[in-house]
Amino acid sequence: MKKYRWTTHKIVRETADSLSIYFDTGEQPISFLPGQYLNLRCVIDETLVIRSYSFSSQPADAFPSITIKCVAGGKMSNYLWSHAEQIDLWEIDGPFGTFYLDQAVAQKRQVVLLAGGSGISPLYSMLKSSTAQSVVPLLIYANKSPEETIFLEALENLVAAGKLAAHYAFSAPDFSAVDSRYTAGRFSKTALSSLLDQQQAHLSDAHYYLCGPVGLIDLYVSVLRSLGVSPENIHTEFFDSTAIPKTPAVISDDGIVKDVLVHYMDDTYFNDELHTYQCTSLIEVSGGQSLLEAMQNHNIKVPSSCKNGTCGVCWAVKTDGEVHMVNNHTLTERDIAEGIVLLCQSYPMNQEVSISLG
Repeated sequence: MKKYRWTTHKIVRETADSLSIYFDTGEQPISFLPGQYLNLRCVIDETLVIRSYSFSSQPADAFPSITIKCVAGGKMSNYLWSHAEQIDLWEIDGPFGTFYLDQAVAQKRQVVLLAGGSGISPLYSMLKSSTAQSVVPLLIYANKSPEETIFLEALENLVAAGKLAAHYAFSAPDFSAVDSRYTAGRFSKTALSSLLDQQQAHLSDAHYYLCGPVGLIDLYVSVLRSLGVSPENIHTEFFDSTAIPKTPAVISDDGIVKDVLVHYMDDTYFNDELHTYQCTSLIEVSGGQSLLEAMQNHNIKVPSSCKNGTCGVCWAVKTDGEVHMVNNHTLTERDIAEGIVLLCQSYPMNQEVSISLG
């Protein structure tokens, strides 16, 4: 997990309200898993805004890409829709996310992708990354209309080549189904159950990857559970982080204030010039106080966003000591093994904790 400064390779307008940004990584290539996401930083109206976007490219692509759909009130998405071509330099960090395609699973088992709207982005990355030859993936994809369906032409090309089976639902009132693979209106529980039954996709060893609006994911999960699919085979990615179940942050307070060593970079203006210094501070962390809260109380600048262990913005490296991380919906086992923690969810457990900010 690193920070990157990339330039633009190209901008592709996918639909009337979505676009893909392809990055030129230059001397800073990134390694990610299909389904993971990055955090993008932009200064909008003199305020730093950080948002998470899934990779829509596959790891082998020369130019990694993300796909963004405009949403009502979306500060970042609407800004990028209007200004993407004018942005010369992109501030990136990542990759993040535990929602990704396991190639070992894809080689041996049926893979079913269930999407809604721009939820196709990480699933498209998975689809392009799948090297399975024996079992064709199945895509079930809900949108308002064919014109608003991201990657529709590319998906249909895969269907024509025999590399994908796909079924779509279009909810626009004036849509008329002209193809047996199209459903007019929203997916219902009965329609989905019937569709999965026809496709023989609800096999006990199949794996299901779901991404989209909360209500649609709830419907997909409900149908899969009614078909007897094991929860271990259902993998979900929510756009709304508040929908993700959280473990309450119950940390026992032993009454001992912990001293934590923090290494970080700080910017200071001197004679109208920006100077960056490497700093080290010993801060006090009270019982029941997260590392993020303590650092902010000591005026150490730490970027943060969700504060519930979902976005990954406040990641840092634990170089010594023991911390307890309550919720984690973004770090992989490899990240954790390398000492990476989410500051908003991490609590020092002894006096030897040392943290290095990325």
